[in-house]
Amino acid sequence: MKKKLFYWIPTTLLLIGMVGSAISYFMDIPTAAENFALLGYPGYVLYFNGAAKILGGLAIVLPVSRILKEWAYAGYLFILLLATQALYIMMPEYMAPMAGFYLLWVLSYWQFRVQS
Repeated sequence: MKKKLFYWIPTTLLLIGMVGSAISYFMDIPTAAENFALLGYPGYVLYFNGAAKILGGLAIVLPVSRILKEWAYAGYLFILLLATQALYIMMPEYMAPMAGFYLLWVLSYWQFRVQS
Protein backbone atom coordinates (compact mmCIF):
# COMPACT_ATOMS: atom_id res chain seq x y z
CA MET A 1 0.00 0.00 0.00
CA LYS A 2 2.80 2.44 0.91
CA LYS A 3 4.60 1.70 -2.35
CA LYS A 4 1.51 2.58 -4.33
CA LEU A 5 1.12 5.86 -2.43
CA PHE A 6 4.78 6.72 -3.02
CA TYR A 7 4.06 6.31 -6.73
CA TRP A 8 0.62 7.86 -7.05
CA ILE A 9 1.11 11.01 -4.97
CA PRO A 10 3.97 12.51 -7.04
CA THR A 11 2.49 11.11 -10.25
CA THR A 12 -0.88 12.72 -9.58
CA LEU A 13 0.71 16.07 -8.74
CA LEU A 14 2.88 15.89 -11.86
CA LEU A 15 -0.12 15.06 -14.02
CA ILE A 16 -2.19 17.84 -12.50
CA GLY A 17 0.52 20.31 -13.48
CA MET A 18 1.14 18.92 -16.95
CA VAL A 19 -2.38 18.04 -18.05
CA GLY A 20 -3.82 21.09 -16.29
CA SER A 21 -1.57 23.40 -18.27
CA ALA A 22 -2.42 21.53 -21.48
CA ILE A 23 -6.13 22.03 -20.85
CA SER A 24 -5.51 25.76 -20.43
CA TYR A 25 -3.79 25.79 -23.85
CA PHE A 26 -6.84 24.29 -25.56
CA MET A 27 -9.30 26.52 -23.70
CA ASP A 28 -7.66 29.51 -25.39
CA ILE A 29 -6.86 31.26 -22.13
CA PRO A 30 -5.10 34.46 -23.26
CA THR A 31 -2.36 34.33 -20.62
CA ALA A 32 -1.21 30.89 -21.82
CA ALA A 33 -0.73 32.15 -25.38
CA GLU A 34 0.89 35.36 -24.13
CA ASN A 35 3.35 33.45 -21.96
CA PHE A 36 4.29 31.20 -24.87
CA ALA A 37 4.85 34.28 -27.03
CA LEU A 38 6.99 35.87 -24.29
CA LEU A 39 9.14 32.74 -24.25
CA GLY A 40 9.72 33.14 -27.98
CA TYR A 41 7.68 30.16 -29.19
CA PRO A 42 5.37 30.40 -32.21
CA GLY A 43 1.66 29.98 -31.54
CA TYR A 44 1.30 26.55 -33.11
CA VAL A 45 3.75 25.04 -30.59
CA LEU A 46 1.18 25.71 -27.89
CA TYR A 47 -1.20 23.08 -29.29
CA PHE A 48 1.52 20.55 -30.05
CA ASN A 49 2.83 20.90 -26.50
CA GLY A 50 -0.69 20.56 -25.10
CA ALA A 51 -1.39 17.43 -27.13
CA ALA A 52 1.93 15.89 -26.04
CA LYS A 53 1.14 16.60 -22.38
CA ILE A 54 -2.32 15.05 -22.59
CA LEU A 55 -1.15 11.97 -24.50
CA GLY A 56 1.75 11.52 -22.09
CA GLY A 57 -0.60 11.73 -19.13
CA LEU A 58 -2.88 9.13 -20.67
CA ALA A 59 0.06 6.81 -21.31
CA ILE A 60 1.22 7.12 -17.71
CA VAL A 61 -2.23 6.50 -16.20
CA LEU A 62 -3.73 3.91 -18.54
CA PRO A 63 -2.68 0.25 -18.56
CA VAL A 64 -0.42 0.36 -21.63
CA SER A 65 2.93 -1.24 -22.36
CA ARG A 66 5.92 -0.43 -20.19
CA ILE A 67 7.80 0.93 -23.22
CA LEU A 68 5.03 3.43 -23.96
CA LYS A 69 5.12 4.61 -20.34
CA GLU A 70 8.92 5.04 -20.61
CA TRP A 71 8.42 7.18 -23.71
CA ALA A 72 5.79 9.25 -21.91
CA TYR A 73 8.19 9.93 -19.05
CA ALA A 74 10.92 10.81 -21.55
CA GLY A 75 8.55 13.20 -23.31
CA TYR A 76 7.68 14.88 -20.04
CA LEU A 77 11.39 15.26 -19.28
CA PHE A 78 11.98 16.87 -22.68
CA ILE A 79 9.08 19.26 -22.08
CA LEU A 80 10.53 20.18 -18.67
CA LEU A 81 14.02 20.71 -20.10
CA LEU A 82 12.76 22.94 -22.91
CA ALA A 83 10.59 24.92 -20.49
CA THR A 84 13.55 25.36 -18.16
CA GLN A 85 15.75 26.61 -20.99
CA ALA A 86 13.12 29.06 -22.21
CA LEU A 87 12.40 30.33 -18.70
CA TYR A 88 16.10 30.73 -17.92
CA ILE A 89 16.62 32.84 -21.02
CA MET A 90 13.41 34.89 -21.10
CA MET A 91 11.94 34.89 -17.57
CA PRO A 92 14.59 33.86 -15.03
CA GLU A 93 12.46 35.06 -12.12
CA TYR A 94 10.13 32.07 -12.69
CA MET A 95 12.83 29.40 -12.41
CA ALA A 96 12.09 28.31 -8.82
CA PRO A 97 8.85 26.36 -9.54
CA MET A 98 10.70 24.25 -12.10
CA ALA A 99 12.60 22.53 -9.29
CA GLY A 100 9.28 21.27 -7.95
CA PHE A 101 8.32 19.82 -11.33
CA TYR A 102 11.69 18.08 -11.62
CA LEU A 103 11.30 16.65 -8.13
CA LEU A 104 7.83 15.31 -8.96
CA TRP A 105 9.11 13.85 -12.24
CA VAL A 106 12.06 12.13 -10.53
CA LEU A 107 9.93 10.70 -7.72
CA SER A 108 7.23 9.47 -10.09
CA TYR A 109 9.68 7.93 -12.57
CA TRP A 110 11.79 6.38 -9.82
CA GLN A 111 8.75 4.74 -8.25
CA PHE A 112 7.57 3.58 -11.67
CA ARG A 113 10.94 1.90 -12.23
CA VAL A 114 10.94 0.34 -8.74
CA GLN A 115 7.46 -1.11 -9.17
CA SER A 116 8.05 -2.42 -12.70
